[in-house]
Amino acid sequence: MSEQELSDNELVNLLRYDNEGAFRTLYERHWYDCFAMAKRKLRDDAVAADLAQELFLRLWQKRNTLLISSIKAYLTTSLKNLIIDHVRAQVQGEQYAIHFLYTPPTDTLSTSNLVQYSELTDSLNQALLQLPDKTREVFVLSRFEQLTIREIATRLDLSEKTIEYHLSRSLAFLRTHLHDYATAVVIAVLLRN
Repeated sequence: MSEQELSDNELVNLLRYDNEGAFRTLYERHWYDCFAMAKRKLRDDAVAADLAQELFLRLWQKRNTLLISSIKAYLTTSLKNLIIDHVRAQVQGEQYAIHFLYTPPTDTLSTSNLVQYSELTDSLNQALLQLPDKTREVFVLSRFEQLTIREIATRLDLSEKTIEYHLSRSLAFLRTHLHDYATAVVIAVLLRN
């Protein structure tokens, strides 16, 4: 009997004993569903593919210690956790990058780092200027003045839902327009520390 004819539970049992054929069959059966789920959540093919690959890599790495009663439940739960971790890291990275851009450089920065800092700040300012006035205002109040959504809603006499809309719109726009500078920000931050 080939691995293709075995049930998921039988394949998981074989996987515990380092059976590569069982792993390959589980991968072929479930990878696309995992990719599709990640793509629906993240709307990014490349990231979804990376997370699906990471999921199966971890499955293989932990194959001897995992106690799996349902491979579908295990994959779904593990993928959700990977997606949450990815989103959390992305949001923290964006917040840190924006904080970095608006924190005045110290005297210890080299000339090249100061130039890079200036270019990044200019890029952020240019991107912000492309936003509609209200969206830009909400972004500035949230990210630079550190006001909560409720505080911004009160100050601008708008609903909290409207503030959330403007904030998500501005973040999506900036994420797209500053994507090319992500590597530069990471390098600059590493050089800064």
